[in-house]
Order: sequence, then C-alpha cells, then structure tokens
Amino acid sequence: MAKALVLLSGGVDSAVCLFKAVRSLGPMEVTALTFDWGQVSFAQEREAAEALAATAGIAPPLVVRIEFPYGGPLTEEKEAIPLDRTVQEIETDDGAAPTFFPGRNLVMLAYAFGLASVGGALSIYFGANALDFNGYPDCRPDFIAAIEAAGNMALDGPRIEVVAPLINMSKAEIVAMGEELGVPWKLTFSCYAPIDGKPCGRCDSCTLRRNAFIEAGQGSSLGMWGV
Repeated sequence: MAKALVLLSGGVDSAVCLFKAVRSLGPMEVTALTFDWGQVSFAQEREAAEALAATAGIAPPLVVRIEFPYGGPLTEEKEAIPLDRTVQEIETDDGAAPTFFPGRNLVMLAYAFGLASVGGALSIYFGANALDFNGYPDCRPDFIAAIEAAGNMALDGPRIEVVAPLINMSKAEIVAMGEELGVPWKLTFSCYAPIDGKPCGRCDSCTLRRNAFIEAGQGSSLGMWGV
C-alpha cells in the first residue's frame, strides 16, 4: 500500500488534502478512502471522489460501507435539515450542529488506522478545519490527538500519524491553498441534500462553500461548481 491514506469525500476540504498529499509524496504513494455511511449524497460524493482521484493521478478510491444502527438528517431524506441559514447562524450554533452525525469520524478513522497498519501506510490525511470546531466535536484538535494516540496504542507496528493540514485554516484559506495546488473545483461536490443529483444551494454546506469562494476572491469560480 501507499505511504498515505486520504479520507476523500469529494468535497473541498478532502480534495485539498488529496492534492496536498500527492504534491508532498507523489501519486504512487497515496491511496484514497471513500466511505458510504448511508448519506443521502453518497452517489454524488463517490462520483466526485473518483474524478478527483483520476485527475490527481492515483488509483480509484477504495469504497468502504459502514452500517450505523441509527440515522440522522444526512441519512434520512424525510428528516429536515437547516436551509437558508446565514454564515453567522451556522458558525454560532449552540452545541453540536444539526447535521452532526455521532461516531462517523470516529469509525472512519478507526477503519483507516486498521487499513494503514495492514498496508504499511504511515499517515492518514483528514480534512478537519477551524470552522468545524464549534458544531463538530470529532473535528477538533483534541479529538484528532486522542484518536491518533488510541489508534497507535491499539496497533503493533510503526507509528501512524493523523495529518490534518487544514486544522487551523478558514474555508477561504483552504480555497486559496487549493488554488495553489491546482484543485479542479468543478469536480468537487459539497451538498447535504442534492436535488436530482445537483447541489441544492440552500443547505449549510452549500452556503459555507459559496462564502468560502467569495471570501477567497474566487467568485468567478461559482459557475464551475453549481452553487
């Protein structure tokens, strides 16, 4: 196996992680993991992840199915998700975000540690960033440090590092990094509730993505990514 695993959802953050890993290590040393955990947007995420992997020059992502015995707004189409919220409303959520899915990142990273150990990879790229701290406890630096420690304690072999290159960056800064790395934004997908396979333009993910491109001075790119 390659030296690095990248958790690749097909969105902006994971795409930047992928291209950063490829820039740092070379395409032959990078493997992508895409998870199907029952999310409504899985088909679009998988298509985006496969297109990004091909463009980055790596093999198609390994697709892993995780079956949780519970659901939530991102897995049940009948459950309402917040729509038309402002960036300020999203960033000032009191407690976990309405779209937080308990255990998701914990299970995905645990799976990645096992695969890395068996395959000899020494790093796992994870696209958590500063904007996620408030509403998503499993994207915070203390969680990442804890899961890295636990993962290595549970395994017998070389130490595996969780690489979170975006952890202290805003969404606009991430877009700027992606521009420098040559990330093809038109291939990425960021939406919690796609309509006929297209971004809804109204969910928190669409709102944050749109705002990130505008703040990064990439407003002209809006037509390339559908929202």
